[in-house]
Amino acid sequence: MEHGIIKSLKNIRDCILSVIYCDDETCVICGHELYSDKFICECCANKIMICRDKMNIALNDMGFDCYSAAYYSGAVVELIIKLKYKNSFRSGDVMAEYMYRTIEANKLEFDIITYVPMIKKDLKKRGYNQSEYLARTLKNYVDRPVKSCLSKVKSTKDQIGLDKRDRWNNIEGSFKIIDKNIVKNKNILLVDDVVTTGATAFYSALELKNSGAGKIIILTGARSRV
Repeated sequence: MEHGIIKSLKNIRDCILSVIYCDDETCVICGHELYSDKFICECCANKIMICRDKMNIALNDMGFDCYSAAYYSGAVVELIIKLKYKNSFRSGDVMAEYMYRTIEANKLEFDIITYVPMIKKDLKKRGYNQSEYLARTLKNYVDRPVKSCLSKVKSTKDQIGLDKRDRWNNIEGSFKIIDKNIVKNKNILLVDDVVTTGATAFYSALELKNSGAGKIIILTGARSRV
């Protein structure tokens, strides 16, 4: 079942857009008018740098494959910021479509989809989890259930401005499994918006793995070059 807040916001968004834009849409990046069912114009789409290779996020003797739809630059920065901080769910829809293309291109197979959680106070402040929104939008493409598998139990500093070592120390021990029965022997697609050093994705995946999950694949909307 969709998270109540996410579902309500999506319904409100759809209603408002239907009134404001009617049959016409505008590009979520540049604002130019569109005459299609897309949310981004061809010009802006051409500026998106597609990420075609995977990275392995590893620590000690454990590692996880991570795929990203695009590099965190240009138009993608705009999409992520608008989704994360400006309630632009159309931007999230654009990112989810690119993430689906990544799933198709790499023939990724999994049983369930989950996402990197937010701590409760941050979720309450923002009103939604952008990673959960991406995960639930992906569900429409791949017909796999979305499960809330993890909770964030440790308040962390914003990763922006921290060096690589501090990022890993900041995140360690932040995530706990909700119900081991949900993940036991399941191959899982773990969704997040951006991967930089990989600390957040790694410790989320590690908690799933230590709780009995099968193969874990990390998928993000963007990958930072940092």
